[in-house]
Amino acid sequence: MEIAASIKNLIKDFYVVEESIRVLSDINTEIRMGELTMLIGPSGCGKTTLISIISGILSSTNGSIKVLNRCLNDMTDREKVIFRRKHIGFIFQQYNLHPSLTTTENVAIPLVADGMSYEDACIKAQQLLEQMGMREQTEKLPNQLSGGQQQRVAIARGLVHHPQLIICDEPTAALDTKTGQAVTQILRDIANDTNRAVLIVTHDNRVLHFADRILEMNDGRIISDSKGEYTQRRNI
Repeated sequence: MEIAASIKNLIKDFYVVEESIRVLSDINTEIRMGELTMLIGPSGCGKTTLISIISGILSSTNGSIKVLNRCLNDMTDREKVIFRRKHIGFIFQQYNLHPSLTTTENVAIPLVADGMSYEDACIKAQQLLEQMGMREQTEKLPNQLSGGQQQRVAIARGLVHHPQLIICDEPTAALDTKTGQAVTQILRDIANDTNRAVLIVTHDNRVLHFADRILEMNDGRIISDSKGEYTQRRNI
């Protein structure tokens, strides 16, 4: 199985005044293509810091991280921005949709940012939205959508440039059980693609059964790496 991200001996310290605070300690793990990996653990244990380093938003203090066979340690900040824009998709708990843009325009943003014409970007965005059951909502504004519909738009925006690594930060926390299950099923289907990987940070026990792997963190360390229920069922 191909590796989407390889993390070795990763350490992250933050500096407050003259004091060093260790947030991540000796992280060693892999995120694999064709898998949905869930990252769990209590608030403040380092989950968000870890995914920020994997995506190149933060730099590590020590250790190495390779994403899609590229060593992030060797990249400049500008190279990391370009790399994220082309190869990584982000899905957030709060949706982060622009209130004055239509559903189509919100989804088209990554394509326009990468140099595609507005017209072509909107066509591609509409095609993806239709695939996700949003045909009737393509010209609506975010405040005209339900929470589940807004999250689908956020997912579409994170997928429209066809990234190989999709990183999600609490994508179901604000959703009811039925909608959360539907949203996670979309991500589950994406992870079945052997050329893509999905990493989800979650506190939502209702969706853990969708996972291939579950990484559990505590106090800045990965304390458990186990097969998820989805993999267990598939291997029966």
